Amino acid sequence: MRTVDELRSRLQLPAISQIGFVVWDADRMAENYSSVFGVGPWAIYDFAPDKYWFREELSPLKLRMAKAMLGDVELVLSQPVEGRSLHREFLETCGEGMHSLTFNTPDYDSVFERFVEAGFEPVMRAETYVETYKGHLRACYFDTRSVCGTLFEIRWASWDAEG
Repeated sequence: MRTVDELRSRLQLPAISQIGFVVWDADRMAENYSSVFGVGPWAIYDFAPDKYWFREELSPLKLRMAKAMLGDVELVLSQPVEGRSLHREFLETCGEGMHSLTFNTPDYDSVFERFVEAGFEPVMRAETYVETYKGHLRACYFDTRSVCGTLFEIRWASWDAEG
């Protein structure tokens, strides 16, 4: 059985860049976080990737996203709107709550391969242009719940690479 230390060493992960929550209503929850905790400003937009695979099957997807910084980590509220996704499955089985940890990487392909070599299959992937950030995105979720209790997402975004 893999341990968290073995996994971290094998995957060579950078620091956590995002903490993802799945919610029924991203706009309402962003407003709640703003008024109760002072979190914000929020970038709120619809995410409908050009290419999206759910369990390696090309599928349509639309999520309502709300994002705000908490220090060096981005808080992401994801509301499934259309299509099959891990977000929808999570809401239907667990309700609202923490869903994933994201690791930004400048070398997406190498990190992707390390996850696959460690025995994790990609369960949700997207490649797209994101108008809100005027840049391109590649992202993949791996089911690491058996080791860490949550999903891991790896992500490359051109707007991060430029900064």
